[in-house]
Amino acid sequence: MPGYCNNRPELCDIECSTASWGAIAYSWKDKISGWAYGKSNRTDAVRMAMQACVKEGGAKCILQTSFNGICGSVAADGDLVAWGNADTKPNAQQRALAECARLGAKKCALQATICSIWNSNAGTPAPPSPPPPPRSISWGAIAYSDGDMGAGWSQGKDDRASAEKEAMNLCSQRGKACVLRTAFNKQCGALAADGRVSGWGTSADQSEAQQKAIDECKKAGGARCVLHISFCSR
Repeated sequence: MPGYCNNRPELCDIECSTASWGAIAYSWKDKISGWAYGKSNRTDAVRMAMQACVKEGGAKCILQTSFNGICGSVAADGDLVAWGNADTKPNAQQRALAECARLGAKKCALQATICSIWNSNAGTPAPPSPPPPPRSISWGAIAYSDGDMGAGWSQGKDDRASAEKEAMNLCSQRGKACVLRTAFNKQCGALAADGRVSGWGTSADQSEAQQKAIDECKKAGGARCVLHISFCSR
C-alpha cells in the first residue's frame, strides 16, 4: 500500500488510512523549514508542516514535498529550491541536491530532511527511543567516476576498509571509472563536480565540508561546480 499511495496521492486520504505521511514546507526568504511525520493522511501532514514553518517565523512558507512511508529532503540556494524523496535519508538528500543543481544553483545546501516511517498505529508516531551511546568509530567514504558522474558512498561503518569497499561497490554499479575520493571517521563529507572536474572535502560541520568540496572543484578548474554528494557519518 505505501507504493500505491505515493503514485496515487489523490486517493490516499480515503484508501490509505494506516499510512504514515510526512511533509516539508520551506521559506527561502529566511531559510526556515517546517515538517511533519507519522500522519495518517496527506492533508494532516501538509497542514502541520505549513503551520510549523509559519510558527518558526517563515515569511513565505511553501509546501515543497509530501511522502508516504519514505524520506523527504529539501535543498536550496537562495530562491532556488528543490526536493527529493527516497527510501533512505542519504538517498533523499542526494536527490534534493541533484535537483537543486539542475536548477542552475551553484551553492546548494540541505535545509531539511525527515522520514515518515510506516506505522501500524494509524499515523501515531512511536515514542522516541533513547539515543544510542555515542560511537567512537563511524566511517564513511565517497567514490566517484568523473566521466559519467557515477557515485557511491557509505556511512556508519565499523572500519575504514568496509566503508571504502561499499562506496566503491556502489559506484561501480553506476560509473565506469570509479575512484575512491575520500574516507572519514565521525565527520561529514561532500563532493562537488563540474563535468569531468571534481573536488571533495571533509569536516565536522556539513556546511564547511560542502564549501571545501566546491572550493577544491574550482581549484581543479571547474567553472560551474555544484554539489553531488553530501552526508555525515556519525
